[in-house]
Amino acid sequence: MTLLGAAREALGMDRHLKVNTAKHHTHSLFRQGCMLYELIPALLEIRLRLLMEKFSQLILEHNSFADTFSVV
Repeated sequence: MTLLGAAREALGMDRHLKVNTAKHHTHSLFRQGCMLYELIPALLEIRLRLLMEKFSQLILEHNSFADTFSVV
């Protein structure tokens, strides 16, 4: 969930969760990931595709995930 939230933040999708005056995120990356997971069925296909590409990139950047999922 944290990586999903990080993917959302990297794409700038978190700006809808912040207050106008806040320069930093107001929800943890884990919380953002949980909220986004619930919204996945309602996301437009283009946004979902961008999100999944970024999520995949973040997973591959972590060696432990890359080693685990490279087998699958």
